[in-house]
Amino acid sequence: MPNLLGLITAAGASTRMGGFPKPLLTVDGQRFVERLIEQYERAGVEPVVVVGYEADEVRARAELSAATVIENDRYEEGMLTSVRAGVREARSRDADGLLLAPVDYPLIPAEVVRSVAEAFAADRETDVIQPTTDGEPGHPPLFAASTFDALLNDPATEDRGARAVVYADDTDTREVDVDDERIFVDVDTPAEYWAAVKTYT
Repeated sequence: MPNLLGLITAAGASTRMGGFPKPLLTVDGQRFVERLIEQYERAGVEPVVVVGYEADEVRARAELSAATVIENDRYEEGMLTSVRAGVREARSRDADGLLLAPVDYPLIPAEVVRSVAEAFAADRETDVIQPTTDGEPGHPPLFAASTFDALLNDPATEDRGARAVVYADDTDTREVDVDDERIFVDVDTPAEYWAAVKTYT
């Protein structure tokens, strides 16, 4: 298997959640960040890196010993700063690529992570692999090391984030059908949280 880093971006201020840290919300008895770490582990992806902001509270209340925690003091500039922190960490570890799971997507299952990783293992020439259901892309996308320069330096990412790299003309982006709607479950507000809990637990 390729050497992949599992990235969890968790540096937002959770303003739409009323300020309660989203990494510490629970589903099925697990905090969001703990659940995602476990899914990466179950899929055989390591190391796992959590990019957070003022992470002391999260460290104190969540079990993060299986992950490396990186502080992102520039979180107010947007999620791209967290992605770039993860890319720099992946590059420092000579990773072949990284999988990107925002903490807002707590229901990503290990089976999907494994399917994406296996698709990359079977086709190491591709740049990006996206899990899809009914033709729609979800999380976690995989970014091969071939995309790291663009993620760090492409001006288009300043406006569009990592999507600019996914859909660039010179990016070989491929899809793997996983048939699992949990790849779309994005929790930003209390209403979305309770809907996710009601539907999937």
